[in-house]
Order: sequence, then structure tokens, then C-alpha cells
Amino acid sequence: MDYRFYLLNSAGKFADVEEWNCPSDVAAMERAARHDHAYGAELWRGEKRLSTFSGPMTPRPAETSRA
Repeated sequence: MDYRFYLLNSAGKFADVEEWNCPSDVAAMERAARHDHAYGAELWRGEKRLSTFSGPMTPRPAETSRA
């Protein structure tokens, strides 16, 4: 089956997409769960969003604390 894995940017907008061919929804979900994504991602099959993944948010340089 064909899947699309959309990577999000820091504003929560689509930044990139990867197209995958996986044998099932379960296989696609497992692959997505192992994928590194800084700001989050969404997994789609056709017009159906299967899942949303949050990313390990990294502070932008302006947001870091100053010592």
C-alpha cells in the first residue's frame, strides 16, 4: 500500500514528505514510530490520516535561556 509521511516544521506546517510502500497500516505505523522528526509528523494513506506524531521539540536559539 502507498503511504505518505509528512514532516512538520517548527510552525506546524508541512515541510517535507516521504512516500512509502508498506504491506499494511501496522507496518507503516511501526516505520513512522522509528522515524526521527524534530517537530512532528503525520502518516497518511490516501485521503485518510492514520496518525499524528509529536516530535522532540528543540528550542530555537532565541528561546534558549541566558546564564
